[in-house]
Amino acid sequence: MIPVISVVVPVYNLSVFLPRCFESLLMQTLDNYEIILVDDGSTDISGTLCDQYESEHKKFVRCIHKCNGGLSSARNMGIDAAKGKYIIFPDPDDWVEPDYLEKLMLLQEREASDLVCTGHYIEFDSGGIQANLGQKYQIMSRKEAQLSLLSSNGMSGFAWNKLYHLDIIHREKLYFLDDVGTTEDLDFSFRYLQYCSRVCFAPDIRTYHYYQRANAATHSTFTEKKLESIHTYEKILQIAGENSEIAVAAKEEICNTAINLLVMYLNSDSNDEKVYKKIRIYVKEYYWEYIKSTRYGINRKIQAMLARYVPKLYQKIKNIMAKE
Repeated sequence: MIPVISVVVPVYNLSVFLPRCFESLLMQTLDNYEIILVDDGSTDISGTLCDQYESEHKKFVRCIHKCNGGLSSARNMGIDAAKGKYIIFPDPDDWVEPDYLEKLMLLQEREASDLVCTGHYIEFDSGGIQANLGQKYQIMSRKEAQLSLLSSNGMSGFAWNKLYHLDIIHREKLYFLDDVGTTEDLDFSFRYLQYCSRVCFAPDIRTYHYYQRANAATHSTFTEKKLESIHTYEKILQIAGENSEIAVAAKEEICNTAINLLVMYLNSDSNDEKVYKKIRIYVKEYYWEYIKSTRYGINRKIQAMLARYVPKLYQKIKNIMAKE
């Protein structure tokens, strides 16, 4: 039987979390799906665990081993191997509810959308919280979905809460990229939306548990790779055109990202003046778009002002706030 959904899980040195993730994926109420485990050159026992799950659950699970190439490379290999009509990309340190796939399919069948996106829980070692609070169920156009993707109160760029059509991905030759820092999910989703006309966003349906572990790649201190994240928004500017509503949102996000990176840089051991200057240039260049923004409140705009004019004072204030 051809699977209706391909579930691609990129795996690299996360053996302590894999059983929780894998078991939750095997307990799905939808019975017509496949799990593709892509072992990206793990040096712990993750690869062995993948083989074990494939051996014990041949009906659902396929395992692929490859040399280490990073998250995007692993997902892309999963795209090439997938046999489903739809595809989704959960992370190996997260877990899902038993109706994760079934609810995505029910929304897809009801709305006949080019993309389905749902809400989620954010999990910490101390407990979990609901994300997407106050957001409403929407059927969106391409432009509305792209703006939502760029909003802190919108769909967000994650790959694990979105059900993609595999035929659109194959037809348009869409793959995850390596030159966009830690925003590969956002970059992929935005490019995918270029080929969508109808998008379903169901924020009140939460079946995914997003685990924010200490020292995870997306939450750790400054690296130059994180500076590459701004490339995603620069590409969006090129696609959208300089004066469009989407371009304005992208400019705001460049400034917002640079503000966050500024504190991370100052708190790090880095002493690369060229990198520091580049971050400050991004803040300065898009500062006024940020100040004029209707998407960010007065507190965040005050932070932008401090980041531009007195960055080291801003760093001290942010560090004090983080300790409270």
